[in-house]
Amino acid sequence: MKNTATFVITVVGGVIADIVSKWIVFSKLDEFKRINVVPGFINILQSKNEGVVFGLFPGKTNAFIIFSAIAIAIILYIYIKSDKSLFVSNVALGLILAGAAGNLWDRIWYGYVRDFIDLHIGNKYHWPTFNVADSLICIGISVMVFASFSHPQTKESV
Repeated sequence: MKNTATFVITVVGGVIADIVSKWIVFSKLDEFKRINVVPGFINILQSKNEGVVFGLFPGKTNAFIIFSAIAIAIILYIYIKSDKSLFVSNVALGLILAGAAGNLWDRIWYGYVRDFIDLHIGNKYHWPTFNVADSLICIGISVMVFASFSHPQTKESV
């Protein structure tokens, strides 16, 4: 039960962090204003992504809603079938699910995903604008990948 609580707390906390951060930026910041958090590296600004990754395939909101719902169902299925005794997998799957749910929320309520983190190195290198949900998905996937390469050694394998 403790392990399921870890998963649920991660999901709920991630969704709340995503929705609240988007609400703050989109309700308190003027549409065309930019806040320099770390000059030459991170800005906060409003960006509306009607597509998927990097803004590809804009205008297909209904298809993205269906795709997101299927992805959430798959993540839940993987969680149900997974070894819930592993803290790392509970957190990783929780982060991925929270990110997917946060972006699905935006697609359903707004018809686009609200992005606001603008990462760049000077004027030369610029990453597409993203949000907390995108970060949760990337962190969750990274945790799963790294955890899969660092399996504990048993006495027999030493």
